[in-house]
Amino acid sequence: MTYDMSRFGEGRWTKTHPHNVYTIGSTEPILSVLDVRGFEVRELFLIGLNDSCGTLVLPTESRAENAAAALEPAFATRVYLFGSRDGEDVWATDYTRRAMDGTELSPFLTSLTLKDGRQVIKDGRWVR
Repeated sequence: MTYDMSRFGEGRWTKTHPHNVYTIGSTEPILSVLDVRGFEVRELFLIGLNDSCGTLVLPTESRAENAAAALEPAFATRVYLFGSRDGEDVWATDYTRRAMDGTELSPFLTSLTLKDGRQVIKDGRWVR
């Protein structure tokens, strides 16, 4: 038995969509990417922090893996066990937008220089 995603639809700020899809935050860009890439948009909870990053919560590991595959290579992804409740596992796929050259962009800061003068983020990219 898989986790009932309608449990996520009870939040005050949560939007309910057809096919057991629940969203909060900035979600339209990622839903479009998933749809265009052939991922069946159903039974999921999407937490969109902004246009560049967020988390998809899905009822099974295979759906989480399929979502990650649909988002690659435009987004860096990470699939993991989100949690377990009443013996049912819930899986998640984190995503962060990538630049055309494949580097991960910082979704929040575009430039960051430390007090010692070392620049760690430049033009939205982590400097190593």
